[in-house]
Amino acid sequence: MRHQSALHQWPAVAAIGLALLLGACAGGPSLRGEGPRHVASAPHGLSPACLDGDARMTRAQLFFGLSRPDGRPPVTDAEFDGFVDQTVSPAFPDGFTIIETTGGWRDTETGQTIREAGRSLILLADGPAPVLRQRLDTLRRDYMIRFDQQAVGLALDTACVSF
Repeated sequence: MRHQSALHQWPAVAAIGLALLLGACAGGPSLRGEGPRHVASAPHGLSPACLDGDARMTRAQLFFGLSRPDGRPPVTDAEFDGFVDQTVSPAFPDGFTIIETTGGWRDTETGQTIREAGRSLILLADGPAPVLRQRLDTLRRDYMIRFDQQAVGLALDTACVSF
């Protein structure tokens, strides 16, 4: 019984740990010695009130599943790294972050909820929204075709950023 309650607390513990980790990363001094770095976002539908010196940018997070249909072996680290090197890096040379994930989604063909390993890619970008969206959709489409995926998730929001 004790094991089950600890298991149920895992998502909350993981979320708190991630928040602390991100808070520690965002609060440290910048590489240029300009004081603390700042990354903030606003509640859904609102633009954040950026501090002086912050830039308003779009934060994109993509969700890539690693499982393949019909019991075929999952996408390997080497295959995912190849996708990053050939597709992501040329499209977003200014940088991005990749996080190993475990997620769940509803299979559109069977209706079952599937849990699988994945990767989440986070990037910050400025410029016209339609151009950014086209670049992101190209990444998503390439991954879906290359690795036989039903979908690649995308979340967009606005963030205040300084480095």
